[in-house]
Amino acid sequence: MKRKRHALILELIQQYEITTQDELLAKLRENGFEVTQATVSRDIKELRLVKAMSPSGQYRYMAGAAQGDEYLAKLLYDLLRLRHFC
Repeated sequence: MKRKRHALILELIQQYEITTQDELLAKLRENGFEVTQATVSRDIKELRLVKAMSPSGQYRYMAGAAQGDEYLAKLLYDLLRLRHFC
């Protein structure tokens, strides 16, 4: 469940300009994940997400320099595999 949630978070931050934990929490709930703000906070830390300025001038969540991290690589692989089967 955690891997799927993490994969979805990575997908969501690519698709949308998510600027707050509350926005991310709402998107996760829209997608069937009943999580708490504390869980979202831990997920952000575990995924090593950072806030960076978007072209629109707002700070939004993005995957940080840790993309080379083995865990993130596995999540991205899982995400691509899940999309293939959908």
